Amino acid sequence: MREVAPPFIPEVRAMLDALLPGVQAALGPGLVGLYLRGSLALGDFDPVTSDIDFLAVTERPVTGEQFAALAKLHERLATLPNPYAHHLEGSYIDRAALRRFGPDERRHPSMGPDWSFDWGDHGADWVLERWIVRERGVTLLGPDPKTLIEPITPSELRTAVREQLRWWAALPDRPNWLRRRSYQAFAVETMCRAHLTLRTGELPSKPQAVAWALGALPEEWRPLIERSRLWREDETPDPDTLPEVMRFVRWAAETAS
Repeated sequence: MREVAPPFIPEVRAMLDALLPGVQAALGPGLVGLYLRGSLALGDFDPVTSDIDFLAVTERPVTGEQFAALAKLHERLATLPNPYAHHLEGSYIDRAALRRFGPDERRHPSMGPDWSFDWGDHGADWVLERWIVRERGVTLLGPDPKTLIEPITPSELRTAVREQLRWWAALPDRPNWLRRRSYQAFAVETMCRAHLTLRTGELPSKPQAVAWALGALPEEWRPLIERSRLWREDETPDPDTLPEVMRFVRWAAETAS
């Protein structure tokens, strides 16, 4: 196993030590590789708020038998006495679909802290996730991810970000899933990162994007961005702050260039 990007804490290693052999057993020779993405790859892992984000690459699309084995694996992993047992987020994507992600190949097995293992849609955000795996991903098993994923250009990153922003802007004024402050922080951070990616053509970590936004975005949004730093660990429902968050979301979408 390749060394994981810092910070690397024992609980994360223990979870990976359970995940990797479980995926190998479920997929057998159909497993091409297993990679870390998200904050563990970008170097901004927060032991309190971050998830363990992974990508499993398969030789061919997951079969019904493999899907059933993976479902049992994730049920078992969720019972482990580990703080990250309910903070795994991963997808299983076959080699051909991963190489150049297309609009007709967007349903793949996935799971996360807020949804059970199932077939799930993979939208424009997976252009960004592919970039992270290719350029910064941590290899747990398998070949260099650059051999599996075609280069993603700055133009492609910007196009994917604009599509993401259109999705966010189309949300209702008070989406129920954004009532918690932690999720509102996620929305604010995502907007900051979107604007920095549009300017640079690269994908920074969210803390890097927030730090940049505090000095670069209009003054009127800075108090909200500052508060988002405090909300990352706060699960309190706060519908009163949601309208301001959604105004920021729509501003971010309207001013994207």
